Amino acid sequence: MRPHRLSLTAFGSFPGTETVDFDALTEAGLFLIHGPTGAGKTTILDALCFALYGVVPGQRSSARSLRCDHAPAGTGPSVTLEVTIRGRLLRVRRSPSWQRPKLRGAGFTEEKAKVVVEERRGASWQGLTTRLDEAGDLVGGLLGMNAEQFCQVVMLPQGDFAKFLRADGDDRARLLERLFTVKVFTQAESWLAERRRVTGRAEQELGREVAFAVERLQEAAGPTLTPPPGSLSDVPATPGADGGPPSAEDDPLGRAGALLAAARAAVDRCGERHAAAGEALHAARSRFERAAALAERQRRHTEALTLRRTLDERADERADLQALIDDAARADRVLPLITAARQRAEAADKARAMAADALARARPLLAAAPGAGQPSSGGLASVTELERLERERRAELARLSELLTEEARLSVVRRDLLRVEQELADLIGADEAVAARLGLLPGLIEQAEGRLADARVAAARLPAAQAVRDAAADLIDIDRELAVLAGELDVLAQREAQVAAAEAELPARLAEAGAALAGVRAETAAVPAAAAHLDAARSALEAAHRRDALAAELESAAAAHQALVDRAQETRERWLDLRQARIDGMAAELARDLADGRPCAVCGSEHHPMPASPAPSAPSPDDEHAAESAHESAAADREAAERALASIESRLADASAATEGLDAGTAADRVLAAEGELARLRSVADREPGLADALDRLEDERDHVRDRARELAETLAAHHAHSSRLTAERARLHTRLAQTLTPTPSEAGAEAGDGLDGAVVLAGAEAELRRLAGAAAREPVLAAELAALARERADLEERGRRGAARLAAGRTRHEELSGDAGRLSARLDAARGGDPTLTARLSRLNDEAELLREALEATRAAVAAAAELDAAVREAGRAAGEAGFADAREAEEAYRSPAEREGQAELLRRLDDQHAAVTGLLADPELVAAAAEPAPDLAAAEAERDSAEEAHTRLASERDRAVARAGRLAELREELAARIQRWRPAAERHRLAERMAALASGVSGDNQWNMSLTSFVLGERLRQVVDAANERLDHMSSGRYLLRHDLRRTAGSRARSGGGLGLKVADAWTGVDRDPATLSGGESFITSLALALGLADVVTAEAGGAEVGTLFVDEGFGTLDEDTLDGVLDILDGLRDGGRAVGIVSHVGELRTRIPVQLKVGKSRRGSTLVS
Repeated sequence: MRPHRLSLTAFGSFPGTETVDFDALTEAGLFLIHGPTGAGKTTILDALCFALYGVVPGQRSSARSLRCDHAPAGTGPSVTLEVTIRGRLLRVRRSPSWQRPKLRGAGFTEEKAKVVVEERRGASWQGLTTRLDEAGDLVGGLLGMNAEQFCQVVMLPQGDFAKFLRADGDDRARLLERLFTVKVFTQAESWLAERRRVTGRAEQELGREVAFAVERLQEAAGPTLTPPPGSLSDVPATPGADGGPPSAEDDPLGRAGALLAAARAAVDRCGERHAAAGEALHAARSRFERAAALAERQRRHTEALTLRRTLDERADERADLQALIDDAARADRVLPLITAARQRAEAADKARAMAADALARARPLLAAAPGAGQPSSGGLASVTELERLERERRAELARLSELLTEEARLSVVRRDLLRVEQELADLIGADEAVAARLGLLPGLIEQAEGRLADARVAAARLPAAQAVRDAAADLIDIDRELAVLAGELDVLAQREAQVAAAEAELPARLAEAGAALAGVRAETAAVPAAAAHLDAARSALEAAHRRDALAAELESAAAAHQALVDRAQETRERWLDLRQARIDGMAAELARDLADGRPCAVCGSEHHPMPASPAPSAPSPDDEHAAESAHESAAADREAAERALASIESRLADASAATEGLDAGTAADRVLAAEGELARLRSVADREPGLADALDRLEDERDHVRDRARELAETLAAHHAHSSRLTAERARLHTRLAQTLTPTPSEAGAEAGDGLDGAVVLAGAEAELRRLAGAAAREPVLAAELAALARERADLEERGRRGAARLAAGRTRHEELSGDAGRLSARLDAARGGDPTLTARLSRLNDEAELLREALEATRAAVAAAAELDAAVREAGRAAGEAGFADAREAEEAYRSPAEREGQAELLRRLDDQHAAVTGLLADPELVAAAAEPAPDLAAAEAERDSAEEAHTRLASERDRAVARAGRLAELREELAARIQRWRPAAERHRLAERMAALASGVSGDNQWNMSLTSFVLGERLRQVVDAANERLDHMSSGRYLLRHDLRRTAGSRARSGGGLGLKVADAWTGVDRDPATLSGGESFITSLALALGLADVVTAEAGGAEVGTLFVDEGFGTLDEDTLDGVLDILDGLRDGGRAVGIVSHVGELRTRIPVQLKVGKSRRGSTLVS
């Protein structure tokens, strides 16, 4: 990698466009970039890195903007770099994002980052990409390193390697991980750690399953089951908790078998006890049921007698209830009129209250009215009086409203009066100032006129001097331009010949490219049809495979269906046979439950002389139920098989239709043929963009060549014409100068023959021109000054005249406004009376009129409501009398709501129904017979039955628990065996993964240095860096210092793994390994520089990238003495071997005397510049 030319505009600290010619700087091999602190030396390196990668080194990459703040507002930042990488000459132009002013309106808008990468091919630049990501990938791929590696290898950064030298192992590891590829080793560590976690979780999960099975086995056995010799407490809670899997001595499976045998013996004992308790329960239940039935009949007879006595006592209550129901029916017709009268009363009270409230608010107005007396009956005022008072207020409001305009006019007059008084004061002050200035102006005008006359004399002589100067300068420029034109004409003639040759060969190339593109496009048009044909062939092939698979599946499904049909028929016949056999032996089944003294379930007899005996092969109800369940299950399986068979037949028919009658082999051949044809057509189609682009490029090239030929012809003609014009102009200027500068004809002829010295004439003319121009330049200023004084005097005189007139008019206006204000004020004071303003009086009168209106309306409403109330009361009394009530109040008391009337009727119906039911019960012969028998001892019979049921239930529960426990122990024993078998290999896998992960992470006892795998690899890279650095450090330190790679853990580190990345400095003078932190500033610099150069060599070799032809060392030389500086420069000078160039960035003055090739960076208040 070798940079050639770098241009930067508005970038960093440079506001303008600056160019760095690296070819000139690197020609000597060692060059210096110097300048004051903050001038922008490092900015050049930033621009170089930004051009390649789009980022700047170090912490400067976090800056919000790379644009120079001194740059003009519309100038955007950009960097252009010409660089050779791996023999390819590239030109990279980048511009970062920045805030540019909006083209329309105020404010800013963001300009996105851009990049253009071009490559020099022949005599022109060919574009490669304009995408940011593609540009970064292209440069990174060619260089073989990323941006961070480039900054460390090519731009040895200021301060970074001193920090790297003194860093601890963790910080040093972070830097090395960014520079060297250790991803595979990091992934190996992560994979082993993850493998350890996964196997650990699997082993723990399976171990918990075994422990859980052991716990469930113990819980299922329970405390009542006698365990075999050797307690289950010997089994570890978690397999492996005592250091490994359960041992042979623990034998949990053997003890589980013994527990299962004990549980099965307990099942047999519980079954015998439960059978005996069942027989006792059956006898106790029969005795209790007979006693309970007799007691129930006696209770019903007693309750019927009691209820009849109660109904006889409530006969009077029933008559009263009937009378209430009749009165409520008559009152129901009067209630609507009573309700209407009550509503009229409420409305009258409300209207009276509203009238009283309105009159209370208007009472002060009524009391103040002339002739006011007491209110009328009922406390309400006279309607007539209220109407009169409201009319009076309305009339006065109308009269006073006409005066509002005069009140507004008075406010305007008073404001105008104040304004006129202020204007009079301003006019008097301005008149006095004008008079004072007019007294000074005559003297100032006289002085300005003298200065202007002197300047006009100099200006009159200026054109002649300027003409001489211009003619001399033009003569020199023409001579120089004629020489340049002669060279350009030769070059243009050569270019014209080259363009003519290129234009002659282009038609044949265009015809060839067009024919190739037409052939490709003809075949490309067939791609959609070929793709559709391939899709159809693939669908047919898939359908053929599906058809063959379904045909085989159909055979097996049909066989399975037939077997299930046969099985369903067999189970049905067995179920029907068992059912018929059970019906035939039903007498013997009923006889099993007969006992002497117990009634027969069929005939009721308690004597059973000849009970039927069951046949030896008679089926039980359980046998019948089992046969029925087997038949239902077989029928369900048959129906499922029928549905599956129908589904397969349907899918087979669909697949057969989709195959188009092809077998699988033929369909596969069609697919292969279609795929081959489509691949061929697509391969041809893939060539179309390239051929189209090639044709476009040839057409563009043809147009470019034609344009170039036309431009060259026009340029040649223009150059010839321009040369002729310049020659004629040169002769004219020579003659003019000879005439201007020669005072006599004889002297003019002599100088024309000898020739004029244009440089001498130009120097004299410029000196005279500068003198005259300085004097003449002041003429416009002086003329403007004199004109301004004259205009000022005329303006002041005019202002004086206008001010006097305005002052007189203002005084007249003031007198008129004072009179108007007095007259209006007197008239308005009389109209407002005792109110503060006319508006306040109008507001008060309006409020009083509204109060009187509200009182009038409320009074009228109260009178009307009272009349309506009297009419409603009379109508309600009349209706009550007609219904048979003394008055409306008695009718209202007799009224009952619909719910109350319904309740009373329901109560009457219930009394009648109860009387009929009691009469029927007392006539029942069973109840009469039961009442004649003695009362049974029901409590004793119930206690006997409950005791038998409790014993039977308890023994049944014991039997069920014993059966469930035996079944559960059998299941858990099998589960325990399976889980132990799964756990053992998982535990072995976890021990292996644990050992490997600990070894790779550096925490294993087998790892001597406690180094992780990544640290070991990085430590080896660091050793290579140290070896490369010592080759230079030995020379720079005069053999005193060498770096030593330290494998031990960093002092004070508490990490479980570490080491491998330590650095020590071996001091040959003391024989002691020193900590890098104890080195002085100069010693730290040379050690850090050697380390940086060594790291650059190792990173370059590791990355396998392009050879680095230019290195930059940024700062640090100020800490070195003279001898050490010599050693460092010798090392840097040695880096030039093989054509490598080294650039030093420093402001140290000593380096400027030692390094002749320099680039100086200057700074000022307007930004930085490059100084030649």
